[in-house]
Amino acid sequence: MQHIVMFSAGAGSWAAAKVVAKRFGLKDLRLLFTDTLMEDPDAYRFLIEGAANVFGLDLADKMNVPSHTEFPDFRDRSKWRLYLHELRAQVSVHMPQLIWLKDGRDVWDVFFDERFLGNSRRDPCSKILKRREADRWLTKNCDPHNTICYVGIDFTEAHRFDDGSGGGLGPRRALEGWRYEAPLCSEPWMAKWDIMELMQGENIAPPRLYSLGFSHNNCFGFCIKAGHAHYRLLLQTLPDVYSYHEQKEQEIRAYLKKDVSILADRRNGNRKRPLTLRAFRERFEKDGNNATGDSDYGGCGCFTDQSVLTE
Repeated sequence: MQHIVMFSAGAGSWAAAKVVAKRFGLKDLRLLFTDTLMEDPDAYRFLIEGAANVFGLDLADKMNVPSHTEFPDFRDRSKWRLYLHELRAQVSVHMPQLIWLKDGRDVWDVFFDERFLGNSRRDPCSKILKRREADRWLTKNCDPHNTICYVGIDFTEAHRFDDGSGGGLGPRRALEGWRYEAPLCSEPWMAKWDIMELMQGENIAPPRLYSLGFSHNNCFGFCIKAGHAHYRLLLQTLPDVYSYHEQKEQEIRAYLKKDVSILADRRNGNRKRPLTLRAFRERFEKDGNNATGDSDYGGCGCFTDQSVLTE
């Protein structure tokens, strides 16, 4: 039986991989990472260190696992992609059990190619860069009758995996012929705080986005499924990242010649209207926290194909 963990460089998928490794061993275990080419530099550090920990490997004498300060400026996309290409090549040599997939495009490339700006209801970025890439690899390399796939959803969000009424990732994938499991939705019942303690016990530094207040470790703090509170946090903690996405949103608005935006404004009668990242920032700079409206954080639901609230 093959055991494939959807390894996102987040705490949940790492803990799920640890549980699967303990239950079934390492021989038939693979970690599947789908790269948006737009992750936080420290997410790549954790990806490598976390996977090495799962497989009991010491990479110290084999390769340099870069800290986030060693990465080039993410806004220089050519240099950034080359750096990741070389890092991925090193990892594939020293840790082939980590399957590092990439489409070759990043989130904004997909939005421009699809002529559609993703939002909380439709996510072409996740669909193309994550779910489609993972499915292609699974179809090519695995027999669904001899494969179990695992995700890092924990018991506090068990409804994302199975809502009890036929909805959720597990039932949906079962209809497509694949067996998916969420090991953190049953014993040993680990939530995020338990996983952080486990990381400390394993001498692994948690991904830095968590320490900044983010609920997930995907896409450098950017997510088209996120809400106002999330983008306020991004603006306050990673202003260069926010500025980059603000500019890209302006570019795609000009390219599409449409009044589209990632965020929505529901003030004044709760009627939904576009709210650009630029307008959101300007409103925040003028009026502070009271100006940013909704308190929802939203969150990453790339493999569940749905928006996730994590207040």
